[in-house]
Amino acid sequence: MENIKSFSFKRILLLMQKTLYENAKSVSIGLITVFGLFSFILIMSALKDAGAWDKLQAFYYVGLFIAGFFISGMAFSNFRNKEKTMSWLTLPASISEKLISEWLLTTIIYIIAYSAIFYAFNLIVFLIGDVFNFEVNFINIFTKETLILFLHYIIIQSILLAGAATFKKVPLFFTISSLFIIGLIISFYLTILALGIKGQFEVFQFNGNGIQSNNFNYDLQNHWLIKVPKIMYYYVTAPVFWIYTYFKIKEKEA
Repeated sequence: MENIKSFSFKRILLLMQKTLYENAKSVSIGLITVFGLFSFILIMSALKDAGAWDKLQAFYYVGLFIAGFFISGMAFSNFRNKEKTMSWLTLPASISEKLISEWLLTTIIYIIAYSAIFYAFNLIVFLIGDVFNFEVNFINIFTKETLILFLHYIIIQSILLAGAATFKKVPLFFTISSLFIIGLIISFYLTILALGIKGQFEVFQFNGNGIQSNNFNYDLQNHWLIKVPKIMYYYVTAPVFWIYTYFKIKEKEA
């Protein structure tokens, strides 16, 4: 039970160490699979004289999300088993420390580790490309576009982290399935609401300036209906799901 009154970074580090030790094999298999797939694509590209060798930046982005979502789906791995759940919940650490340890591993530590591994992979590919005269560039993660993608990853990962704390079996599958259904419902609702704002249901003509019909020209891009969801996505989504995850862990302790 949570009886720890003080906050301790040392306990967080110990929790992270424990989690890494318990999941090292699964994480290694996931990363090896991703980089093995990259290698296969590059080999096939070389055999067919295609241009995959100069698109490592795109490989980096794709792998970041695929491997990251896989690892996030494994978060709170002890929750997959009743006995391990009880053992993990009784560890001498607060709920906040347990949540932070999982969050750090699946976000900041993961991004740093994945980037380091990819740069090593990039170097190997560069040396091979130099031997066989393939054009290979080094990726640059210090760009505005990459930082925005990191932000998207952290936001989406917060949802997957909540799913890992909620679903006992194959949480990644159930979380993504739930997101798909909820996304369809929200999209349908926003579409109806947007049409309602215009006060009519008719055939619209889309162009670069907005939406036009016979009697109006309306720019949805700057309407509150579009701005509010964006603000909620960037500033509300992650904190809400972190809070949800906290209380989900607390619920299991009860």
